[in-house]
Amino acid sequence: MPAFRLSSCVAIFAASTMLLSACAGSSEASDSNGGEGASGGGLTVVTSTDVYADLASRVLGDTAEVSALVDDTAADPHSYEATPQDRLSVDRADVIVANGGGYDPFITRLAATSGKEDAVYQLIEGENEHVHAEDDADHEGEGEHGDHADHEDEGGEEDPHAGHDHAEGFVNEHLWYDLAAMSDFVQDFSAHMGELAPENAELYQDNADALAAEIDALDERNRAIEAEPMSFLSTEAVSQFLLTDAGFEDSTDEQFLAAVEHGDDVAPRLYQQALTAAADQEIDLLSYNPQTETNQSAQIREAAEDAGVAVLEFKETIPQEHDSYVEWMESNISTVESVVEDARG
Repeated sequence: MPAFRLSSCVAIFAASTMLLSACAGSSEASDSNGGEGASGGGLTVVTSTDVYADLASRVLGDTAEVSALVDDTAADPHSYEATPQDRLSVDRADVIVANGGGYDPFITRLAATSGKEDAVYQLIEGENEHVHAEDDADHEGEGEHGDHADHEDEGGEEDPHAGHDHAEGFVNEHLWYDLAAMSDFVQDFSAHMGELAPENAELYQDNADALAAEIDALDERNRAIEAEPMSFLSTEAVSQFLLTDAGFEDSTDEQFLAAVEHGDDVAPRLYQQALTAAADQEIDLLSYNPQTETNQSAQIREAAEDAGVAVLEFKETIPQEHDSYVEWMESNISTVESVVEDARG
């Protein structure tokens, strides 16, 4: 599978060969969630979470049936256990979209079991399993800038991902909170799908252009917040890209985040450090992920609330009250804007 670099923190694996004839008997297409549709390809796309299902649907319109294995905010995709129905869905899929980076190994394992590795379109380069601390040194540099980091590229403009380097020991896998990366993703995905269904390539490109423009507008709005010198602490890294792009300083110890991402208990020293930062108002914002809640994170939240520190919830998947990824991200940005405005009086 050749890799297509997307940005400083993301690289895409696209399937090297896929036979369009295998798609001919696919089932009825799904709604486009806003994109203009056209008949034709009959592709079946399965994604790990509803974030990628929503974006894929916007690009593909009604030419494909798109579904997600995880679409419940009560579920934690990090620890999701696939069902027999999930296996059947993956087995029938023409394209399988995975985030990668150890975030959603359930879907790439299913793809391997079904002999569908070549159908996997994966965003983060490498094995879709968590690398533990003792192995980190062997993987230093793996998610850094690649081909699309030529974003100083065609227009000569600076890559908006340039600040998203990853220190040794921790790589943030929550790419959908990186709006510039998602804009790149929909463009690259449309090109990939256009190769599989060339009769719909122009439609896919038009839909991707429209969607990318919406995401780019949100990215510009988020960066305009300019929250400096405010800082945040997070109980899990889900919102890191969004908040750092908004100008916040991340006060969270990367060893703390690495332990959470690996499903381990946070070391007592790091836990106490976070608890103190919240209780003593050393931070302006606590970013809280209710889908990965633990006793430790709940106590940090309680300390922040008792101290009058702003607490914002950021989730892994699209909440029920939002109809789309774009609407959800717009709501997240609005809440961040409110926190900054309140802090500045």
